Amino acid sequence: MTYNKPMVVAKADLKMALEVRYVKYSMLFAGLMGPILIVAMIAIIIPIMPPSELGFMIAFLNPMIAPLLAMFAVIPTTLISANALVGERELKTMEPLLCTPLTDRELLWGKTLGSVIPSFAILIGSTVVTLVASTITFLMIGVTPVMMPDLPGLFLIMTSAPLMIFAIVGIMIIISGRVSRVYEAYQSSGMLVIIFMIPMFLPWIGLETGLPMVDYAWFASILTLLITATIFVVAWAIAFKQFNRDHLVSMV
Repeated sequence: MTYNKPMVVAKADLKMALEVRYVKYSMLFAGLMGPILIVAMIAIIIPIMPPSELGFMIAFLNPMIAPLLAMFAVIPTTLISANALVGERELKTMEPLLCTPLTDRELLWGKTLGSVIPSFAILIGSTVVTLVASTITFLMIGVTPVMMPDLPGLFLIMTSAPLMIFAIVGIMIIISGRVSRVYEAYQSSGMLVIIFMIPMFLPWIGLETGLPMVDYAWFASILTLLITATIFVVAWAIAFKQFNRDHLVSMV
């Protein structure tokens, strides 16, 4: 399979999605809001903490960093895949698309690339910006820099977040045969971000038990990876069966 044909599909989907003002501004929001919120928390909360409680507060805040970045990074995949799949049906452009000489695999790969590339760019970019900006902020307020996100958080960003980004596309393929409006697809797939609440709040159990929060953070990150991997495998097992011309024709 050559990659130029899928990239044509990906570029067309991305262009179509960016023509929708809600999608365009939501993607901008997703890229900027994560680092802004995190740096703001550090700059506002850390300076007012007594030195004796500083370590506790940093340990309290750190589990929230990676899940926030992951949740914001998933947003573009949800928006673009909804427009690329359900949007074709809503705009009555599915039939011309099926008349192209693309194979089912090329079409599927193109739809997938168009949805995941922006999310990967936001995920990587926001993580790097957060690491650099948080370090600079710590130095500016006179506190020894702490890596944010920490190692369990980076593990989450490098494993669960990419799997979830791809899983969203698979789920959107399944949803596209069951809803008729793009906004219905937004709502259905957007619920998946709730999974990232696990690594966000589970480490706080360490506050009650007296055990190191980092142990719970690792446990939460691994648990989230297992759940996300299961969703990914199930979603794509169903999506591969559904994404064929016979099924797509029935949606026209």
